[in-house]
Amino acid sequence: MIVLHPNTTQYNALNGYRYKSSELLFVKDGSDRWIVGTQVLNDSNFAAIHDQLEQLERIEYTPFPPEPDA
Repeated sequence: MIVLHPNTTQYNALNGYRYKSSELLFVKDGSDRWIVGTQVLNDSNFAAIHDQLEQLERIEYTPFPPEPDA
């Protein structure tokens, strides 16, 4: 699965962006990288920052390793 990955400057500029009831928040993947799903590119609530979102690096999502059995 392809996701969007910001550099530090992009993360600081975009994380927490709000429009109406929508908020853009990056989360960590299994490689400890900040990511957000590509669906934000089609969300009209993020239209004002669409050009900035298009500039984010596209990377392959890294899942978290399975939890060890208890």
